[in-house]
Amino acid sequence: MILAFNGSPRLKGNTATMLQAALDGAASEGAETRLIHLRSLNYKGCVSCFSCKLKKGRHGHCAMKDDLSPILDMMEEADALLFGSPIYYGDVTPEMLALEHRFLFSHMLYNKENRWVFPRKIPSAFIYTFGVTADQAEAVLAPFANVHGRMGEMLGVKSDVCYSANAWQFSDYSLYEADRYDPAAKKKYHEEVFPEDCRKAFEMGRRLASTKA
Repeated sequence: MILAFNGSPRLKGNTATMLQAALDGAASEGAETRLIHLRSLNYKGCVSCFSCKLKKGRHGHCAMKDDLSPILDMMEEADALLFGSPIYYGDVTPEMLALEHRFLFSHMLYNKENRWVFPRKIPSAFIYTFGVTADQAEAVLAPFANVHGRMGEMLGVKSDVCYSANAWQFSDYSLYEADRYDPAAKKKYHEEVFPEDCRKAFEMGRRLASTKA
């Protein structure tokens, strides 16, 4: 099973569309897939209780009990993990950040060796969508390199990354205070470039399904 997480509050927006394209790519390789919309879950971020670090505790297990608890258990059994989020104010959504923190922190020990306790090697991938133009993508993605590195280190396989820039945000830009944008140019970009971004996500999904850890 390949688990995908939509960190966007929009269930059918750019991020969800790219995630579905990636899952379609994985399915084309015979993988079973599931898309989880984080906005539908009731949960919080890590509360720093350190239960996952106790010597006699259950390492790799978050002690918090909420809607994310069964999802974290499912992640233990997954064949691959796919995370998708729009970028708001230079960061992923709070829902995605909470998931990443609880998943990563519960599987990390403060030891010099044997730092990670995830039981298997599986691939992971990240999809990002944002409003700035593609020439700014490198600067937008740079802050997330640490998360990609930690996830790949913990899961034993280097993480893959795909993105879509210059996001189409409104069906009618004339209804919103957004005169910094050229609606015609935005629409043209969305119609011509976004399908190519989705194709790249499809190919990433294929790689995710075919990667052998």
